[in-house]
Amino acid sequence: MQQLEASLLATQRAPLLGQISTLLKESTATPVDFFATIVIVPNTPSLAGGVVSADVYKSLSAADFDTVISIAPSGIGEFKRITACSLEQYASPLGDVPVDDRVRNELCDEDDDIFLDDKGHFNHTGLDVQLPFLQSVLGEFSVVPLVMGSETVDFCKELGSAVGEIMFNRNTLVVVCVDIVRATPKGMSLFSQALDVLDVPRMMTLLNQENEILVQGKGGVLAAMIAATHRRYTRVHVCDMAAPDEGTHGFVGALIGRG
Repeated sequence: MQQLEASLLATQRAPLLGQISTLLKESTATPVDFFATIVIVPNTPSLAGGVVSADVYKSLSAADFDTVISIAPSGIGEFKRITACSLEQYASPLGDVPVDDRVRNELCDEDDDIFLDDKGHFNHTGLDVQLPFLQSVLGEFSVVPLVMGSETVDFCKELGSAVGEIMFNRNTLVVVCVDIVRATPKGMSLFSQALDVLDVPRMMTLLNQENEILVQGKGGVLAAMIAATHRRYTRVHVCDMAAPDEGTHGFVGALIGRG
C-alpha cells in the first residue's frame, strides 16, 4: 500500500486509461443489491485512492445516470460560499464532458449560497480525479461540479436539501470527494457507525468537533447524508475505510441508496 500511496494517477490519456482499466479489472467488488445514487470516494489523486474508487464504481448497481453532481472541499482554503464552476465542458484526459447548465441553474436558484463561480475548482482533486473513473463505468452523462468553500451546518443543510430536490426530479448520481486527514481508532469507529445508519446529527457532532476525526470534505458527507434522508434512503454499503497512516490520508469508499 505504501508504494501505491507514493504514486499519483497519471495525467495523460493512455497511461491514465491503463491505470483505471487495471484498477477496475483487479477490483473484487460486486454490485450492491440496492439502487445506489450517492457515493463517497477519495478526494486526492493517489493510486491507493484509485483502488478505493474502483471498488466503489464496480459496486454500482446501475450505470445509466443522466447527471453527476460532484461535491468537493476547497483546495485553496475557506471562502464563504458554495461554487458551481462556470465551464460549459469539463475537460478530462479521456475526453470532455458537458456541464449540465439546467441542473446548475436549478441549484443556484434553489439556494442563495450557491454561486456560479470557478473559485476553489480545478486543483487536481475532486472531480478531476473521479471523472476518468466515471467515464470508464457510466454511459453518457453530464456533470455539475460543486466546491464547498464553507462547511457550516447551515451550508450543509441548504446544499443537502437542494441536491435532494434535484435527485427527486432527475436520474442523478452524487459523488462526494473525501479524505480523512487525522483520526483515532475511536473516531474511525464513530464515523462508520454514524454513516451506517445515516445518523445526520451524530455525524454532524463528530465531524464538527474534530477531536476524534478530521475529514477534508466533511461538508460533502453531511450534505449527502441530508439529501439521502430527504429521499428516504436507508441502505449503506462501505467498500473500504482506512485511517491515515505515516503522513498519508485515509480513505472512505461507500455507496448510499434505496431498495
